[in-house]
Amino acid sequence: LMVSNVTIEYYATAESGSAGNIGKEWMPLEGGTKDLLTYPAISAGDQQIQISFKGDDTYKASSETTTVTFTERADSHIVLKSGQKVALPYTDATTVDFDALRAAILQQVVSEDITPVLTTENTEIKYKFTFGLTDTWVDLTGGTIAPAVSAKSYEIQISFKGDDAYKASSETTTVTFTERPGIEAVTKENPTFKLAFTADGEAIYDNIRQQVWGAVVVSTNPALTVDDVTIEYYATAESGSLGSTGKAWMPLEGGTKDWLTYPAIGEGTQEVRITWGGSKDYAAWQWKGNVAVTGRADAPFRLKEGVTEGMTVAMVYNRDQSINYEATAQALRDALLESTDPNISIDDVTVQYNTGIKNYQPLNYSPTGSDIIDQLVKFGLGSQTIHFAWNGNADYKPLKLDDVKVNMEDHRIASAVVLKSGASITYNMDVNVMLQAIFENLIDWDASTLPEKGTLSVADFTIEYYGENVLGEEDGGISGGVPNWAPVAGGTVKTLKYPQMGAGEQQIRVTFKGDEAYRPSTPIEGNLTVNKAKVSVKVHSTSIYAEEAKDKLGEGFVTTDPADKFDIYTIYGGMTSDVTGSVFVQLPERMTKGTIIMLIDQTLKGLHQKTLTEMMQQGTTVGELRKLLSDIVGKGDKLPQSVKDLLKKVGIDIDTLVKLNEALNKFPGLLDNVRVAFGTPDQAGIYTVYAITNNKNYETGFGMGALVVKKHYSGVKLQWNQTIPNGKLTAEEAKNFDFGVTLMYDGNPAKKQTNVHYLYSGFTSKWKTYSSTTTPPTEPGRYVVTVVTLGGNYQAAPITRAFQITK
Repeated sequence: LMVSNVTIEYYATAESGSAGNIGKEWMPLEGGTKDLLTYPAISAGDQQIQISFKGDDTYKASSETTTVTFTERADSHIVLKSGQKVALPYTDATTVDFDALRAAILQQVVSEDITPVLTTENTEIKYKFTFGLTDTWVDLTGGTIAPAVSAKSYEIQISFKGDDAYKASSETTTVTFTERPGIEAVTKENPTFKLAFTADGEAIYDNIRQQVWGAVVVSTNPALTVDDVTIEYYATAESGSLGSTGKAWMPLEGGTKDWLTYPAIGEGTQEVRITWGGSKDYAAWQWKGNVAVTGRADAPFRLKEGVTEGMTVAMVYNRDQSINYEATAQALRDALLESTDPNISIDDVTVQYNTGIKNYQPLNYSPTGSDIIDQLVKFGLGSQTIHFAWNGNADYKPLKLDDVKVNMEDHRIASAVVLKSGASITYNMDVNVMLQAIFENLIDWDASTLPEKGTLSVADFTIEYYGENVLGEEDGGISGGVPNWAPVAGGTVKTLKYPQMGAGEQQIRVTFKGDEAYRPSTPIEGNLTVNKAKVSVKVHSTSIYAEEAKDKLGEGFVTTDPADKFDIYTIYGGMTSDVTGSVFVQLPERMTKGTIIMLIDQTLKGLHQKTLTEMMQQGTTVGELRKLLSDIVGKGDKLPQSVKDLLKKVGIDIDTLVKLNEALNKFPGLLDNVRVAFGTPDQAGIYTVYAITNNKNYETGFGMGALVVKKHYSGVKLQWNQTIPNGKLTAEEAKNFDFGVTLMYDGNPAKKQTNVHYLYSGFTSKWKTYSSTTTPPTEPGRYVVTVVTLGGNYQAAPITRAFQITK
């Protein structure tokens, strides 16, 4: 038999006892549970044992019982000393070394003559902890709710765990744990020190801890330095405190705690705490007391004698009318402040004003950039509350003075502009030239109250004229009929567009903007004559090919000096290649579209004249055009008001119409029945060109030149529309045959086919002659057709073909 092939059990009694056979069972030697009853492990004494063989391949299972007497280990004897004091040992990290403490307890508290020998490995050491009404033994290191042991008396339990020779046992005694010795510290009575400051008045905190340490501690044994300790002061948060809230021990440099910001230690009596955490050999040490922190003298500034609330101070301005904030601040310092230290100037003091509810800002403060809002809080004329700020320096505290209420006034000279009567200038497309001319000629410098003329320029004045708005480019820039004061250069006024001031009798308004010495003037109105400028017109004679004039004649064909915006009316008159007279009138583009042509058509229709649109679509004659121009020019001031209004609205000068009429009369032998076409010449020929400019600001300009419209020769040919197979057609085929020819240019049909001419000739089958320039033959016979180009814009070589018509 071996342990591995047998089961050894003992007849056990349940821990809760037995009754008859209940509570009695064969159980493993180590005890166990059966039928909800718990059975202990085998113990010393007589025990009934059952050894059961499990059986194998050879022998059947069997069991036998017997009684065995089990003997116990010897008793252990622990003897503890009473009244012992044990010093708490510490690690280098100044925490209790509990392993060393347990060894010290066994060494100092346990008697030497005991059995067995106790060690830290075979014992447990606990102390009695009372929680409410319950006592419990906990480890020296403490537990969930029990603290670790510290320097005081405890009831201690030392327990031997037991081994194979001795039973477990425990004993209790009282032990007093003692702390490490404290340091010897010599401190000063009524400690005090002075804060150091930079020249800018900033406190220097680099060595503040050393200053406090030196102010409080004379010496320590063992010797400590400021680097060994923590120094704090009882600080009040910058946002204030309520009770204990907002109060905290903080580093001398201040900091943040629980979302509150605490400042660095400042002047006054401060509660300070110096803490040393102790060492392995010495207990922790702390000093707490008041330290007097001294600082600098009060700021060396005061209000001047006689400063009273509401006193007047003059505002200082820049040349551009803006407030000179720097000079105004100096004026306020000079008027209100004086220094008590000759070495410190009032110029170092910052001048602020109260924007509302003690919100102090620099004089140039602009909170939003919104004119409406800023005007409510910006510094300006009237009552202002002035606040002086100075950060202090190494010797003086920051400035603390009561605010001063002053009345800011404009003490500059009142300016006035006087205008001359009868002044005149000449129009110039460069508005700066006109403004300079107004500056020189319209202002009566002797009668005006202004700075010296030599110190001023046009930029120092606002110069406006009373003019009418113009509509947009899509309307041809016609007058909108809404008068208003507008810049001489033109621009947008109340969403309407105004042109540059032009020629004529103008109403002018001049305002001096003011400068650092003079206040702005009241606007003054006057009259000014703006004379028309002269213009030189040049027609650059050139030649082009027919039907290309519209594309080839660009802005460079007619030029003006100066190169301002002009309506240019161009008349082309001459002889075409067909030896017929021809007149073309090219109108300014703005006259042929949008609102302008509608106004012209409406006016002409009211005069019972052919409208411009009808003229352009249906054509007109030289005679009709001459009569229309002569009627308008000849009537002068007797023109119907509708015509006068039209000319003014669209900006047509009567002199321009005179020049147009003269130009028509300049063409020699030009008959009234000659058709007038609108646009550029589209027929080959030689033309005399007259260009007339129109601009209400200029005298009417006139220029003359020539234009040659050339025929096309290269790439031009005549091409049969249909071929005649074998040169024969039946009479029936001839009726529907296309005998025509197409004039081709560069492989495409020419734009105009009007100069193609035919000659049909021959004999019918009855020997009757046939000749026609328009109608091809259809009767049987033999014929020849010749096709040529005469006049027109294209010249091609003639073509001929013979053909026969059969029955």
